[in-house]
Amino acid sequence: MTSDDLLDGAVPVEDFVIWTEWALARVGFRPSNALALVGVCRDELMVDFDDAVEQVWGKPFIMGSLGGLVLVGSTGMSAALSHVPGEDGRHRFVAFCFPHIGIDEDGTVGRVQRRGMSRASTACGAVAAVQSQLASRRRDFALDPEDVEQSLLRMRLGPLVPPGVEPGLPELTDLVRRCAVEDVRRFVDLARGAEPVDVATISGIVVHGPDGSDLVTWVEADVVIDGVVIPLPH
Repeated sequence: MTSDDLLDGAVPVEDFVIWTEWALARVGFRPSNALALVGVCRDELMVDFDDAVEQVWGKPFIMGSLGGLVLVGSTGMSAALSHVPGEDGRHRFVAFCFPHIGIDEDGTVGRVQRRGMSRASTACGAVAAVQSQLASRRRDFALDPEDVEQSLLRMRLGPLVPPGVEPGLPELTDLVRRCAVEDVRRFVDLARGAEPVDVATISGIVVHGPDGSDLVTWVEADVVIDGVVIPLPH
């Protein structure tokens, strides 16, 4: 897959986050009555995405880990649920699930020029490490207590990739996105009580461009209200 394929339809992060406020207002979500959940990689490159979400939606509940996998579980989601505004008797989450990938000045996908470094480095390094393991045909996906988050990333992704298949980094990054969305929805279902919980799930991939810009691509978005799925046009 080329950088052009990855960037097809991409928009700046700030424009994208502003769009989420407009789109969700149409179904009753506002910064004053919803809590943002942000699931992104721990990489410092993702700080600007966090800040863009906070500028629109207020301080978010952080649920990300290495690679952007969501590991908060039912306990973490229960904590988040206890923080959600409930002005009209309904609780509203806006979950952002965004793994990331780089493109360097040569158009190489999976590389990014970081501040103060003379050469481009890997982004996302955690996902690239899983890709490298799959390419080597090593399928040891046990939990490593000395490397908990990375081993959980391997354990989550590895069984979903058939033996002998070597996914490209964009495809593996998108698999992280899909796993994060699935896990958020499951954890919300485990945490919800008697009061209604409406969930907007917005996912995609953040692309770090060679000019220092951050773009959002491959976006999927919907809202679930009382069990009804409402797609958000974008």
